[in-house]
Amino acid sequence: MSDNEPRTAPSLPFSLVLLLLATAVAYVGFAGLDQHLRAARGEGAPGTFTAVSLSCIQHPGHESCTCNGHFTPDDSREPRGVYLHAAGRETCVEGEPIAAVDVGADHRVYGPDGSREWILSVLLLLGPLAVAVGITVSWVRCRRR
Repeated sequence: MSDNEPRTAPSLPFSLVLLLLATAVAYVGFAGLDQHLRAARGEGAPGTFTAVSLSCIQHPGHESCTCNGHFTPDDSREPRGVYLHAAGRETCVEGEPIAAVDVGADHRVYGPDGSREWILSVLLLLGPLAVAVGITVSWVRCRRR
């Protein structure tokens, strides 16, 4: 199609559904962003995580482990059952306490090195933004003609 040929208007129902889906994806990205940023910086309530069990699954090229245990905050509150995010075999030794940080997630704590979960949250915000910009640009171009 050349620039001189008239373009048809984008489908309004399709554009609205696409924007609605983009909004839902952005909501998911925004919902955990605060916790993910605190985890990335290692900010939160410090404490000790003691591993109770480790289960690992082999995937092509890597291994994914879940380390379950108890987190005891330094402020002497009751310990609670959680899992240690991004734990590996070398991090999760049953019965051995390690430093951990509670950033406010219900069932997980983070090691003192932080986390890279914020990257997914940012992508979940940038993707819908790109969709919204694309839809807006196509509607503006169509209205100008």
